[in-house]
Amino acid sequence: VAAMQKHDDHWQLEQMYGYRVDWPALRTLLAALAQATVVENKTDKPEYYSRLGVEDISAEDAGGVLVRLGIEGLTTGVLVGNQAQGRTGQYARLAYSTGSVLLDREIDVPTGALDWVESEIIDVDAAEVAEVEVIHPGGERVLITKVSADQTEFDLVDIPEGREIKGSWALNSLGSSLSLLNMEAVYPASDVDWSEAVRMRLLTFSGVEFMVEALERGDEYLLRLSASHPAAAVVANPAQDEVNDATQQQIEQQAMDDAAQVVEVINKWTADWVFAIAKYKYDAIAKRPEDLLKPLEDT
Repeated sequence: VAAMQKHDDHWQLEQMYGYRVDWPALRTLLAALAQATVVENKTDKPEYYSRLGVEDISAEDAGGVLVRLGIEGLTTGVLVGNQAQGRTGQYARLAYSTGSVLLDREIDVPTGALDWVESEIIDVDAAEVAEVEVIHPGGERVLITKVSADQTEFDLVDIPEGREIKGSWALNSLGSSLSLLNMEAVYPASDVDWSEAVRMRLLTFSGVEFMVEALERGDEYLLRLSASHPAAAVVANPAQDEVNDATQQQIEQQAMDDAAQVVEVINKWTADWVFAIAKYKYDAIAKRPEDLLKPLEDT
């Protein structure tokens, strides 16, 4: 299911090309195993292991999960079996022991590789977004903007004469396209041709600018992401209209420092990766002008 190794300051998942492991999830498992105590001893007869889900995982209908741990050159393992019925706890067996036990707590071991990684790519609240520009390979362009963070709705730039937008919801869906953006798979970035990608630029009021490329490939929707902090980027603080110049400079400098830190973290974790995303998220990014406008017969 998952083979994880620690590299420098983070853990990597072998099944996803060495992508970073969700440390809180791994820490929760390790802490549960470390803190678990034995409530009572159970069977040591292999013919009864299946009742508890602690038979060897090589068995055709094995019900448990083997957690193998490597510590300073030594390897050990725990077979985590079924949850106890009618009482709190979970059955387990040391992989190299015949005796099984009931533990005093439930041990949650995810059985999907995606459950072991940080599946969230980015989460940008639409309220923080100042501007979104989408450019398609043929040159078709969409641009939505807000004047300030106090503005609740986006404006569509260059509305064709005689046309109307479908509604604020249509623009807001584009503004929130990087909100709760999760991946479905991850790949190394080196083997993807981005020449036909849809390109999106999203600028926040804090001054962080995100550059997104999105591409449909087969039955997957791929995305890569980078961030920057342009010198001319927006640094909005609408609540500070009446502060003195020195205080305003301090506020702006802190905002720039915070933005630079955000950019550094994002680029550190996204630079070498391509993410597969859900179709509805791809559709939210790849908007065309007609997707935002009422049909001609309705205008």
